Amino acid sequence: MLDFVLEPGRDRALRNRHPWLLSRSGEVRGAGDAAPGSSVRVVSSDGEVLGYGDLSPASSLRVRVHHFGKEEPAEDWFVRRIEAAIARRAGDPSLAATDAHRLVNAEGDGLPGLVIDRYKDVLVVKLQSAGMHRRRERLAAALPGLLPPAEVVCAWERADAAACRREGVPVVEGPLFGDPPSAKVAIREGACHFEVDVIHGQKTGFYLDQRDARAWVAKYAPGRDVLDLFCYSGGFATAAAQAGAASVTLVDSSAPALETAEHHLQANAPDCPRTVVKGDAFETLRGEGPDFDLLVVDPPPLARRRSQVAKASRAQKDLLLHALRRARPGALVFAFSCSHHMGPDLFRKIAFGASRDAGRPVQVVGSLGAPSDHPVSLDHPEGAYLTGLVLRT
Repeated sequence: MLDFVLEPGRDRALRNRHPWLLSRSGEVRGAGDAAPGSSVRVVSSDGEVLGYGDLSPASSLRVRVHHFGKEEPAEDWFVRRIEAAIARRAGDPSLAATDAHRLVNAEGDGLPGLVIDRYKDVLVVKLQSAGMHRRRERLAAALPGLLPPAEVVCAWERADAAACRREGVPVVEGPLFGDPPSAKVAIREGACHFEVDVIHGQKTGFYLDQRDARAWVAKYAPGRDVLDLFCYSGGFATAAAQAGAASVTLVDSSAPALETAEHHLQANAPDCPRTVVKGDAFETLRGEGPDFDLLVVDPPPLARRRSQVAKASRAQKDLLLHALRRARPGALVFAFSCSHHMGPDLFRKIAFGASRDAGRPVQVVGSLGAPSDHPVSLDHPEGAYLTGLVLRT
């Protein structure tokens, strides 16, 4: 096993159990060209063994640590942690009303770089690190034995091309086992039913991390006129319509996404009046139009890197400012950020600025984040990427 030797003074984060070591933290000793995904022993500058992890030579995130301390990981640690993650979801009462949820949440489950989502009888797998890419065959062999055969028929691998380039691994998509689904996968979430394109859809096909937020929207939607911005396949609008919204308006720039959203509305709430707008959500908010009693502002990541935070903050404020101007007295605004660079404190400051500039005092009546199947390790605060506020005008 190779040694990753830390520079003097670079061991504090690791001793605090943070799983990421950046390129400036140290260097590999004992190998000229270490392969992506190689196992490394992390050693302090004075020779103390501090942990074990996976090497990504081409990435600025050089090592993802999966074990802390001197003891070398057991041979089957990888499979055992997946098994434990699955068992935790099986015992989670908050997942009883759905057959779609996250089975493995990377660092949150002690498996850096591995995400597995379940859509009824199909698994969608993302190998987001060189180390997990190296374990592909082991994963494909283990998964069928970790879930009852009658429950899961296929595991499909999705790839992020940009992440693969950073990690120095090839872009691979296709079945890990079983035959790929020939159609969209039908799932249920509470009283709603959705169809998920696990092969081409955004993320792994559906925004599973907004399940709790959709339940909140459904709770407050009855009798309200609802605006769903950046609606994608209409998850929020469908939940609102099915719960008894007076009307729903959906805005997205993708025609295929809006077609899927229309299908979801027709299947779940055919009698709910609806308006579907293909266009830019920013421009739609700034333009002339009706006001609403409930607005969902859930843009895609605006700050994928720390260097983008200032620009993203201005864009987020602009969205909230114009959303508040389209909100009737007593309306609720569900506002979200999905970047860990824009955390809860900054997001509240942005909301305050938007409220002040709009001349609309607001109350915070709730805070939202990812649901329990997306656990975040206290050792890895970067895992808490989703921030939501429920604002009342």
